[in-house]
Amino acid sequence: MEWNEIKTDDQKIYPPNSITLFLMDTESGLPGTCWVDKAYANYPYKKECMFNCYISVDLQNDEFNLQNSDLDYADIEDYFIEQLREVCICHMVARITTDNGIAIELYADDVERVIQKLNEIESDGSRLVNFNCEICDDENWDNVSNLLSEEE
Repeated sequence: MEWNEIKTDDQKIYPPNSITLFLMDTESGLPGTCWVDKAYANYPYKKECMFNCYISVDLQNDEFNLQNSDLDYADIEDYFIEQLREVCICHMVARITTDNGIAIELYADDVERVIQKLNEIESDGSRLVNFNCEICDDENWDNVSNLLSEEE
């Protein structure tokens, strides 16, 4: 089937979640957690969703983010997923605790729409959080391969 046909079927595009939680150390050695959706370990459409988006949210130093003390990691994750799924196929693969907040690893099929939507979010005065995003081509999902292959 062609990608344009496949992506209209949510059951083919979004596998049932298989979340694994890892205990880990942040870059500075602090204890943290990482959750990974292992359903993507053998995802058949990686090449069609080849754009890796690494979104980081600073919850300790960013003045805008500090104004909202009720921020929850799941709310931040849902915010980005809901916004991006309005414009493209978007897969949430991992959420990682960092020294300053969280990082979200996701993959999308349309980089132009992702960039446009993230720019819209960034310029929206009522956005949930300030964030940084790095986007790269990663058709084999190499950026998350170590997370997806970790033993449980």
